Order: sequence, then structure tokens, then C-alpha cells
Amino acid sequence: MNRKGITRREFLKGSAATAVTAAAMGLLTACSTGETTNQTTPKPETQAALKWNEAPAKIAEDQIKETVETEVLVVGGGGAGLFAAASAAEQGAKVLMIEKLLIHGTERHWLGAVGSKAAQAAGVDFDKQELVEELMKYASCRADQKLIQLWADRSGEMIDWLADLMAEKVPGTKMHMEWDIGHGSHGSYKIFPTMHNLQNDETHETVDYFMPVVDYIKSLGVEIRYETPLVQIERKEGGRVTGVIAKNGEDYIRINASKGVILCCGGYSADKEMLKELNPTAYKSITSTDSHGYNTGDGIKAAVWIGAAKDDDGTAMLFDRGAIQPDRFIDGNWDDFGYLIFGSHPFLKVNLKGERFVNESLPYDFMLHAGSLQPKRLYNTIFDSNWHEHVKQMYQIGCARIEPSQSGGLLQIFDHESAEGLLHGLIEGGYVQQADTLEELAEKLHIPADQFVATVNRYNELCAQGEDEDFGKESYRMLALDKAPFYGARQGATILCTLDGLRINTHMNVLDTEGEPIEGLYAAGDCSGGFFAHNYPEYIVGVAIGRTLTFGRIAGEVVASL
Repeated sequence: MNRKGITRREFLKGSAATAVTAAAMGLLTACSTGETTNQTTPKPETQAALKWNEAPAKIAEDQIKETVETEVLVVGGGGAGLFAAASAAEQGAKVLMIEKLLIHGTERHWLGAVGSKAAQAAGVDFDKQELVEELMKYASCRADQKLIQLWADRSGEMIDWLADLMAEKVPGTKMHMEWDIGHGSHGSYKIFPTMHNLQNDETHETVDYFMPVVDYIKSLGVEIRYETPLVQIERKEGGRVTGVIAKNGEDYIRINASKGVILCCGGYSADKEMLKELNPTAYKSITSTDSHGYNTGDGIKAAVWIGAAKDDDGTAMLFDRGAIQPDRFIDGNWDDFGYLIFGSHPFLKVNLKGERFVNESLPYDFMLHAGSLQPKRLYNTIFDSNWHEHVKQMYQIGCARIEPSQSGGLLQIFDHESAEGLLHGLIEGGYVQQADTLEELAEKLHIPADQFVATVNRYNELCAQGEDEDFGKESYRMLALDKAPFYGARQGATILCTLDGLRINTHMNVLDTEGEPIEGLYAAGDCSGGFFAHNYPEYIVGVAIGRTLTFGRIAGEVVASL
């Protein structure tokens, strides 16, 4: 892990001064999708009042200063874009990539896939169809099963390609398969071993792959234009997409793409107005962000302006780690927060009345959904000085993992030492409260002491009898809170990205509002949809970035073949 000047080794020393906010470090980057939005071009002032789905006026011909010809245009240089450009160039297509930034977005390292060589070597074997059906259940069948099946069928191939490329470009790199899934389920939620991670074979440190892929596509002749945001998509009246209008500095550029345009622009997690309208439940629960300011949904916007269809169901990747000071509520300030890794562990959760309200053994955003029905849409995570032992017993996976994986490697963002340092930093910052008695903790958390103490006493009683008669949490996770000092944190949701995007078919072809393909327009990554609905299935670890990279490669392959 190396985010904004802090290496993983430095962070594991447990520095309280650097451990407080995820905003300072991008700690969730291993879990999300690595997509960038490729445009935030200001609209003319006369169009400032337009809603996100209302098309602005077309750019006048006399404002276009350059025309560029290519076969395949990739819009966005994040994970989907890089992998799309690679597969298109491998087939000999002339490829141009435009990227709004001077960099290639945020890299994600927890890669979800099925049937890779690494998985086979690790002896991983499960019913792929059961996994597909589990993902459909998460989406309440508001997803396109053909797309989920496509990821399940082709993601292993993507992992193998990346593993081979990285072994060549960065000697000593090996694709590591995370086969350790603990008990195999958390509550009633089944876990599948899907997570892959590129590591140095000797140090087991995570190896970055973006820049090696950038170097690779350049060696294949891909041209990359940085600081070149997309402005509009050009489409013949009711017909084919011919290219885009982009901008470089003050000049507009027309880019004609004879084979097709592939949108890899990310979601809209940084556009609060879009979130309010399209993801209202999520928006009302957010206390913090690990999203980036460039994820403004403009690839989705530009496609909708020319007739593309978007998912109906708002879907956001929310993590239960956004701690705030106990005198704050959900107020729209997403920058002042503490990164609460303990929030993703099934410790006791109580609402602002001091009451327990749910089985805490839930996927991250399911816990937040339950919390959103509580007063002020907030709740508190409660733990005690036995938390080291409790974390071992609870045995979370993915980016919530603190206890080392049995499959080896450095597969957790935090270990026990760095989590201890994080806790001290959160206490110093006022995000976690520490107290010698439950009554004192209740006072610091601004919750009723009598009710809170009664709740903890009842919880400890259930722990002692070994059965959660109230909410049904697994007995091995019913661990008494009886060793001072006690800890508590008020929390809500941390948003990473959005997952509802443009409707596509299995060729990555964007569909119109009648369900028909728009010739010449394709999408992959978070600006594409049809795969998730309402929630993110965290226990299928890495499925979002796995879909992003897999569909990026498929999009490039399809368009190059035209």
C-alpha cells in the first residue's frame, strides 16, 4: 500500500498522527473499482441550471480547433480504460485514450475473479453457478444475469493475462489467491474465495500494476492524451456514434472513432446532486468519503444526452467506517471523519437511544441500511479492551481483515499493530471515545446511560449463554464486553463509488431506452450498469474491480474486431 506518500511499512508502525482519516490516505482503494471520470468540463453559464440528464447545446463548429482520427477511442484511463486499450491494441487496432487527469486514477488491488490459474493452483473449487445466483440475490434479481455469468466465465482469463504480463514487466511478481474465507459464511451470507492480489514473491508486498500496463499499451502504439476531458458524444441522428468532442486547455477537439467509443469514465460519487436524486437512501447516510472529486458521472451524463439508458436502481459502494465526533450528525460535511476499521467488525451496535437494533454480522452496507432506519440515521460501534482477541474470533475477510490470512501474504490493510495505532489516533481526534465505565462511555457518546448499560448487560447475558436469542448472531461472535477501558464511536457511511450506470449488453454495447444497442458506443467499469442493484456484495471480495477489468478487456476486444 502506498497512498499519498505513506508506505504500508510506515503505516504498520501504527502512527497515531497519520492514522486518523481515510481522506488523507485513500485506505479503501484496495476494495473499490479504480475508475476515473474523464470529464468535469464547465458548461457555459447560460446552461448552469441544467439538470444532469438535460443535454447542453452542441459545441459550435467554429469552436472546434482540431480533428483527430482513430479506430478505437477509450475515454478514461482507469482500470477499465487501460485494460480496454490493451486488448484493442493487442488485436492491431489504432487506439487513442483520453484522460482528464495527469494520472491514471486510483489503483485497486483486491481483484475478484473465478477460475484463474492461481485459483486452480491453490485448490480453490466451488460451484460457479451458485456464485452467480448469490450475486443475483444480492441484487434482488434487478441485474442482468448474463453479465454476471460473463464475469464468472471470463474473469479468470483476465487474471491470467495480468499475472503473465506482470511477471514479465516486474520480475518477482506473483498472483496470490486468497483461499482463506474463515467459516465460509458471515451469518446467513455465504462467502466465496474470489480475491486475487499481485504480490512480490519474496516480500509479499502488494505490487502496483497500472504503470506497467500503461508502459505496455504505449509499446503497442496506444496514444494517450492527458488533461483532455470528454465534453459531448457525437451521434448521427438516431444512428451511429461517430466520436466525441473533448477539450484540451481552452480548445475543443473532435475525435472521430471509426470502430467505436468505449466509455470508462467511472461513476458519480462526487456529484452530490446526482447522488441526492439517484441514490437518496445512500446520500442520507453518508458521513465521509473515500471517493475522488473527479468522479462526477459525466460519462453517464454524456451518454444519456444522446439517448442511452441508465440503471433504474441507485447503487453505491458504502463501507461502515465513517466515524464522526459524537456531537455531530449527518450534515453534508464528508471531509471531517475518522477511518473506523472496527466499524466493519460485528461488535455490538447501538442506536442513539442506546438500544441494540440488528444482528451485527452483516455485509458492510447492509449494516448501514439497518442503521439508516434508526434515529438520525446513525449508530455507535461498541467494543472493549479485549478487542484484539475478539477480532481474532470474529475473523473478518477482505479489506476489513485484521487477523492474518491463513493463505499467507500481506492481505490486510491493517494488522493488529497498525489497528492499535489507528485506534489511538481516532481517540486523539475525538472520533472514538474511551471510558473506564459504561456510564462514562454513554455520557461521552451522548446516549442515555440507563438504556445503554441495560443493553450491554443484556448483550453480555446472551454471550454467556452462547445464544443470541434477540437477533440471532452466530455464537462464536457473541463476545462479552466486560474489560475496561470501553470504546465507542458514532458512525455512518463512507462512500467509495457508485455502481449504477449505463445499460449494456454482453458485448459492452450501450443500450438505448428501448433496449436496443447504440451502434459505436460501449462502456465498462462504474459508468456501466446491469451488474449490481441497491448494494455491493462485499463478501464476494473484489467483484467490482474484477468486473471492471474483465469488462474493459472484453470491450476492447469487441470494438477492435469490428
